[in-house]
Amino acid sequence: MDKFVYYYDWQVDIWPRVPRLQQSEQGFTSAYTGLVTLADGSLVFVKCATDENSAHWARKELKAYKELQAAGYDYIPRLLAANAEGTAFATQALIGYDFSPQWNTDKLHAVMRARKDLKAARYLFEADQDFSMRKVVGVQNRWPMLLDSNVLGRANEILRQSQGVSVSGVMVERCVAAMQNWHVRQDTLVHDDLRADNFAYDPQTKTGKLIDWSWLCVGDDALDVASLCVGIESSGFNVYGMYPDLFDEQAIISTLGYWLEVLGTSDGQLTDVRVSQAATIKICYDLLAARTQLTA
Repeated sequence: MDKFVYYYDWQVDIWPRVPRLQQSEQGFTSAYTGLVTLADGSLVFVKCATDENSAHWARKELKAYKELQAAGYDYIPRLLAANAEGTAFATQALIGYDFSPQWNTDKLHAVMRARKDLKAARYLFEADQDFSMRKVVGVQNRWPMLLDSNVLGRANEILRQSQGVSVSGVMVERCVAAMQNWHVRQDTLVHDDLRADNFAYDPQTKTGKLIDWSWLCVGDDALDVASLCVGIESSGFNVYGMYPDLFDEQAIISTLGYWLEVLGTSDGQLTDVRVSQAATIKICYDLLAARTQLTA
């Protein structure tokens, strides 16, 4: 039995109003998400699974909300209701918060504080295999797979069409060599999907709340920072220029290899998701080109 104390009753207060949900356009989830107006006039954010895959991630995310909220973690919207199956839930609607891709020093410091406090909650999840990095994005080095010319060729086709760049076989060989002794660390609780549209920032208080907790795991701190900084760099904010100590060459190489392999094993269609992934690859490529000899 669920012992968590909810503010609203899902069946009474939330579910009857879901058909009038104002659907969200953010994110790449297959879940049904958006804002719902309740009988008392309150707005809540609702996420409902639509298939078995989204149901799996919804159950995991709900578990994360419960544990973090019960532990007093401040950088998360309040969980308000959930259905009995754990496949749909409602949280505080973050009206007036900034989800824009623009970054500045205050916003960066705010998300870093959220990361720091999250690390202290590792004990809540380290024994739960749902929060293992292996269950989220895997822990293998993707570069050896890119030695397959078919995999690299498919990735490059998408890259050329959407970004006007490609990754050479020579660069792949260099990255394979550079990552030969590298391995993923699994010792830090990380959000693992840090992006501007997953961080609701309040410029008045200079703090914020993280959303979309599906990828929360005990994982690699350097990879979490690299993913965040690549997104920040894409906004035009020179985070590595201002904070050079944040740059981790192997974490960027790993991030580049991960997304290259994703493109290379895809169906090759130029969807919005693939274009977004290709844009991430381009940023990683440019960062390495400016700081290493790997792309020469």
